[in-house]
Amino acid sequence: MDPLTQGVVGSTASQLVSSPREKIIAGVAGFLSGMAADLDVLISSPVDPLLSIEYHRAFTHSLFFIPVGALFCALIFYWLVPVFRRNLDFKRTYLFCFAGYVTHALLDACTTYGTQLLWPFSTSRVAWNNVSVVDPLFTVPLVVMLIVAMRRRSTRVAIVAACYGFAYLGLGVWQGQRAETIAYQLATSRGHTPEQLGVKPSLGNII
Repeated sequence: MDPLTQGVVGSTASQLVSSPREKIIAGVAGFLSGMAADLDVLISSPVDPLLSIEYHRAFTHSLFFIPVGALFCALIFYWLVPVFRRNLDFKRTYLFCFAGYVTHALLDACTTYGTQLLWPFSTSRVAWNNVSVVDPLFTVPLVVMLIVAMRRRSTRVAIVAACYGFAYLGLGVWQGQRAETIAYQLATSRGHTPEQLGVKPSLGNII
């Protein structure tokens, strides 16, 4: 999904595992770690214009790379940003980075582009097609609830935000199944036999 949504979801996840005193710094770590996997867009070649497409949503988005990606984030934040060392030990820093990083690949897999979740064992791209790459109806409420959670240092509000996110993505799955059933019925009513049939969401249309 878009970088803002990735950061907001990552920050929300870090709010779930932080104490009231840690909410702000955990939110920052989760936000930046939630976006970090997309640094794979920097992989490019002047002689191969398709290289960046090949590597986007590849190894940095693998479920097996998550602990490593979170470790890189934690090392950078802990050793290069003094505020982390003053307020957290390394284990807590890693926990918040892990919480943020783990959301990225799973959220990208909910879109239509596809994500190599099982790299290096498989390069197949997983695409659940249940939310648009950009969807303000998903992102804006999460932004509002995240701000409230951090200002009030409230885990309860973060839980509400997480529930909203899961509910919206679940609605996308349900609506996708309904739309696919209707499309199949329409095709068969016209005497067609689909060899491959799929539906993909666009901005806000799962409502």
